[in-house]
Amino acid sequence: MPDSTTIKVSVRNRDALRQLADREGLTFDAQLEKMIRRERRRIIGAQLASAPLDVEDNAVLDASAGDVADASR
Repeated sequence: MPDSTTIKVSVRNRDALRQLADREGLTFDAQLEKMIRRERRRIIGAQLASAPLDVEDNAVLDASAGDVADASR
């Protein structure tokens, strides 16, 4: 890690982060990176879920649902 900085967090949050990182065998930095990536994906998912679907989107979803139904037979 060539560049680093110090941030102030509560002891409770530091300990919780350490516990999460230890559970997965990650460093603090890797655990934070994972959590940031997950939050960004959650935000993008929420934005996509709230976007109205147009006719083309509905056609793709209908076709995909049909493919799934056909594959399960």
